[in-house]
Amino acid sequence: MNNTPTNTHRERETSDDRDNRRVFAWGASAAVLIFLGALAYFYAVDKRGEAPSPPPAAQSQSAPQPAKQ
Repeated sequence: MNNTPTNTHRERETSDDRDNRRVFAWGASAAVLIFLGALAYFYAVDKRGEAPSPPPAAQSQSAPQPAKQ
């Protein structure tokens, strides 16, 4: 038996590489679209006022003033 790669084996490798690149491109495109959709969703929710409000700013309390006599 001859263990040298045949043309069909080489063609399969190039076809597999092409398929891998295609799958990667589709996956990356889908990830970018999902990310942009999430950004748009959070922007729209924030503009409608349905987003959770940020915690109130810390209020500084001053010491009680001594009573004037």
